[in-house]
Amino acid sequence: MPQNKNFQKRITILDECFSSRTGHFTLERLIDVVSEKLDVSVSRKTIQNDIKYIRETIENKKSKKIDFDEHPVFIPRLFDGKKTIFKYSDVNLSLGNQLLSKTDQEQLEETLSILSRYRNREDFFWLDEMFPRIKTAFNLVHEDYNGLISYQSNRDYSGQSWVGKLYNLLLTKKILIIEYKGFKDDSSYVRNIHPYHLKQFNNRWFLFGWEESEHYTGITNLALDRIQDVTETIEDIVPNTIDWGDFFDQMIGVSVEPNQEPIDLKLKFSAKRIPYVITKPIHGASQRLDKTDPEKRTIILNLLPNNEMYQAILSFGSDVEVLGPIEVKEKMKEISTTMKNYYN
Repeated sequence: MPQNKNFQKRITILDECFSSRTGHFTLERLIDVVSEKLDVSVSRKTIQNDIKYIRETIENKKSKKIDFDEHPVFIPRLFDGKKTIFKYSDVNLSLGNQLLSKTDQEQLEETLSILSRYRNREDFFWLDEMFPRIKTAFNLVHEDYNGLISYQSNRDYSGQSWVGKLYNLLLTKKILIIEYKGFKDDSSYVRNIHPYHLKQFNNRWFLFGWEESEHYTGITNLALDRIQDVTETIEDIVPNTIDWGDFFDQMIGVSVEPNQEPIDLKLKFSAKRIPYVITKPIHGASQRLDKTDPEKRTIILNLLPNNEMYQAILSFGSDVEVLGPIEVKEKMKEISTTMKNYYN
């Protein structure tokens, strides 16, 4: 099959469609989706050839482990009316889960080589962390490499499967209907969300957006592990006007309470702990040393108070004292009293 400039993009889009847990993609629907995402007309024959290519690729790679006569790549006899629906019989068959071909590996190595030229630029320091991750993930390094470096991760995080899908939906700028079930909810409910931003915090992912409902209208966030289902509408979102870099500069974590104002949180650390706080700031965007402290053990943070702020303070145990403001001191006293009662 000739692989033109749009070939790999089409294959990636189709692979995502076939892996969808909720979508039902007939041939006509696939043509529409690919044409819309590539902003170019795609013929029926082209998509048919792409489907054939995907099926044959999976069969060639997995034939030693799977009897495809018994377990076909696509769910057999799945219809929408009289039209066939294309869906992987097992989401693990997705090309996104397959090892790189030799050509893909060469292309990825070439891309990394190009990016490596920018590693010394300050705005590209993130490449230093990304390179080892990519090389390890795609087996582009020596087999003993995993013994040299480890990363914090949560492989069992249930919301991980939504990250890629929601990222792609953010690009379409359409309103989403999200079925959501919080930890305190007895049953799931529907939320209309104008999606704006994805953020990872504490090994969990959160979707930020504008919510319109009878109970609440405004900026909100949804934990991806509490999402039950997502449906894309054809309605355009209200344009995003938030600078998300500035938005998160005012807080630790992701929780935002309506109508709150930032506070100057003043913390004094023990002599043994302050070097760690200086070299690894609690909140780099606003943290500064209190120049009035001759011992140089006090820092000031300008933050919106939330649960994550209190969790950060508590993580230092007896190595930190809250000097102000008074409302934070009172809250910490309340928490400390409750903890003390646990051990009486």
